[in-house]
Formats: sequence, C-alpha cells, structure tokens
Amino acid sequence: MINLTKTATQNIYLTLTEKQLLTAPNYLFRFINRSSNEEVKFVLLNATDTSLFKDRYNKFSIVTNTYFSNSVNGMYVYEVYEEAGTGTNITGLNMVESGIMMLDSTSNVFTNYTTTDTYKIRQ
Repeated sequence: MINLTKTATQNIYLTLTEKQLLTAPNYLFRFINRSSNEEVKFVLLNATDTSLFKDRYNKFSIVTNTYFSNSVNGMYVYEVYEEAGTGTNITGLNMVESGIMMLDSTSNVFTNYTTTDTYKIRQ
C-alpha cells in the first residue's frame, strides 16, 4: 500500500522490474479514486528511478502537489504500466503492478482537550 500526503514530497517503493518486458521502460501511473472514480495519470521516466538495486525494487520521488493538488482525499486503486514513450493511453500496454494508495491531507488538526477533574473522597 502506498501512503501519500498532500503538500509533501515522498518516496515510493515498488517492484516494477519483476513483470517488465521492455529493457528500460518509462512507467505510466494510473490512480482511480474508489468512491468518486476520479482518475489521475502521469508518466515517470526510467531515469527518475533512484533505486540502487533496480532488479529488486524501484524507488521514485513523488511531489504530491504536482499530481494530486486538486484530488479528493481517500483511497485509490493504482496501476502501473510500462511503455517506451510518454503517452497516457493504457491501451495495449503491459501492466507491471497494481495496488492501493491512500491520499491524505496535512490540514487535519487534532485538538487535545484538557479538563479539570475534581474528586470527592468520603471519610
């Protein structure tokens, strides 16, 4: 599961190399909100994979405001496709991973209430 927070730059770790057929593909990410069916798509180039061991895992840095600034908070289903180009059409592409992503915002503020407790002790 991927957890992303709005207004943050975060690293995500995936295992895309396991099912890829191309030698050095670019990755098309597709996120679909589970309640509103809102769709967010973007391509990350193979050169942006900062993993030191690409055969084991892939590491990408995601600037959430770039892709999700106007998106609804909540749970998303994600799919990652490999491609030679940088288009956003998934027709005919090989899916290399799918899963769930949770998008939260940093505006949630929780207040800690303090109370004055009085106790009566009977003698």
